[in-house]
Amino acid sequence: MISMHYPGIQEIEMTDEKSGSLTALAEIRDSQYIVLSPTVGNFSAMPQPGAYLPGGSFVGRLKILNTFYDLCLPGDVSGLVVTDSEKDFVFPVEYGQELFRLDQEKNFLESEKQTVQSISKTKEDAESAEGYVITAFTTGIFYAKPGPDSPPFVAVGQEIKKGKTLGLIEVMKTFNYISFPGTDKGDVGIIKKIFVKDSQEVKLGQALFLID
Repeated sequence: MISMHYPGIQEIEMTDEKSGSLTALAEIRDSQYIVLSPTVGNFSAMPQPGAYLPGGSFVGRLKILNTFYDLCLPGDVSGLVVTDSEKDFVFPVEYGQELFRLDQEKNFLESEKQTVQSISKTKEDAESAEGYVITAFTTGIFYAKPGPDSPPFVAVGQEIKKGKTLGLIEVMKTFNYISFPGTDKGDVGIIKKIFVKDSQEVKLGQALFLID
């Protein structure tokens, strides 16, 4: 039997290590925008392939010394992420180094269609599973870790107790906790499956965790 749940929201502000934002560099090549690093640093939170990024949107984070900066697209640059990156979660970059590419010819509707298909598949997987499903209480960016250099909040097979933080959803630069509320069976559960990846965009109602 499946139980669908929208966890309560607890907001937290950004840490003192985060300060301001930077605008990425971009150039056009073969109908694609090449998004480049505006400075030397460590880049993280790479956008997912197939995601649509409008002009001015958040595309990742740059760590310069001990300070994190939000990296945003220029206002006149948009498109679908076409880079299938296999880089680590955090990797060093130089000034002008390519981060990823955007296809400006593919449109938003195609991106939305892919998103709906992805969510539908996740929903089918959740509905066919036995357990307690925790879903996204809002649309935003899901983070499985409290920071780029930190381990995930939870892992498959881990025993958890009521109140345990499972992840974060970022909305408008505010981070919201996803916590385990307990189930009808009690206040203890086991992470059976994690449906989404770190730094992935999620939609309201999308399945995130399956708890046994």
